[in-house]
Amino acid sequence: MVDPAMLLGLVPDGLATLDPTARTIVTAARTCFTERGFSNTTMQDIADAAGVGVATVYRRFRHKRNLVRLTIMDESLRLSTLVSEVAARAATPEEGIAEVFAAFVHEASAPKLLTRSIRESPAAGELSAYLTDENLIAMTRGYIATWLRRWQERGELSAELDAEVVGEMIGRLIISLIRTPKSVIPIYNQNQARDFARRYLVPLVLQAPAPAPG
Repeated sequence: MVDPAMLLGLVPDGLATLDPTARTIVTAARTCFTERGFSNTTMQDIADAAGVGVATVYRRFRHKRNLVRLTIMDESLRLSTLVSEVAARAATPEEGIAEVFAAFVHEASAPKLLTRSIRESPAAGELSAYLTDENLIAMTRGYIATWLRRWQERGELSAELDAEVVGEMIGRLIISLIRTPKSVIPIYNQNQARDFARRYLVPLVLQAPAPAPG
């Protein structure tokens, strides 16, 4: 299976470029932005959470705005790891897709969210730029396609299914819901999310189209 950390490492100027101290600072910043809000977080708050001096934080990043993109990547890694664990426990593709979408919904309905904190701050443009970056779309497509191919190899999905195309369709849906969460799609109720996934997402993978003649 593809490691989420490896996929995120493919994003230019991403987490893989950081040394251990900088990585600790990024994770501390993610926690602070989530708990306190971006605007209410100071560089001293981040330093205290990271267990380093504030001068170290300034020397590495100069301004908390320079941490925003990296904290979003750190959150992406956390969520990808969680989703991997959920998918790995699924007995069937149908269960996997429904439970993964429900897990996403559970995280999206948390009372404190990094994405909400940043979306409602002067750094909102950083979130929008990250969510529309073609590297993120490619990474998300590849991550989902990896699970689809695993189920294909086990004979649980049709070999005719284009894992890359379906992976991108599902990935773009999830990215869109993160960017603009107000929707008629039920993303704040896990049971309704499971029903939505079974009704609309599962058929994408179970009803693979026949190849065109010729």
